[in-house]
Amino acid sequence: MIRVAILEYEKESKEIIFQFGKIFRHTDWMFRHFWKASELAKAMKEEDYQIFVFDEMFKTPRLESVFVHDNPNALFVYVCEDPDAVRGSDGRERMLYVRKETLVKDLEDLSSTIQKQSRQSEVYALAYNGVHVNLPYETIYYLEKEEKMVIFHTTKGEFQKRINMSDLESEFAPYGFLRVHVSYLVNAKHIASWHKDEVELVNAAKIPLSRAQKKKILHARKDKG
Repeated sequence: MIRVAILEYEKESKEIIFQFGKIFRHTDWMFRHFWKASELAKAMKEEDYQIFVFDEMFKTPRLESVFVHDNPNALFVYVCEDPDAVRGSDGRERMLYVRKETLVKDLEDLSSTIQKQSRQSEVYALAYNGVHVNLPYETIYYLEKEEKMVIFHTTKGEFQKRINMSDLESEFAPYGFLRVHVSYLVNAKHIASWHKDEVELVNAAKIPLSRAQKKKILHARKDKG
């Protein structure tokens, strides 16, 4: 069950709910609408949310510490008059910015990203040293190819598996993982910023970004936009 918390005005909320209904038409989901941040904070003590949709007025350092910092695996969507101005230098992939004037179109363009990142509570079954481990996709920072092994760098530590990286790329793509380098597959949800030849993750890890893969990713995003 995907839970969506909406902290927005009534007019925009109706459009948001309608669009999420289309995005999750094949998925169990529910939403709750809040007028005040304090109401949402209280509700969070009783249930978890995978997606938060906020009006831009709620993008403040204090509220970010309460909601964004304390929900590291959640996806955040800010509804703004000027998305570029509100985004600033924020390069985090789990922070999305849409324009009020083109709200419906922007959410349609982001539907694939929203679907992929919201599925990350599902698990990947990994056999490690004779032990079977179920790793929620959201706990995986990145995968690294090292000779014939692939190393899973996760919040629970490192695990290894002998497998082809291309097979993993296909299997992990529906969950929002990006092939940023021939030897690296990164969970986009954990990307904190993009640089010329590397991506930085929320755990401060810096992953090589090849020119070919960067061009491929940007081209795919341009096609969706």
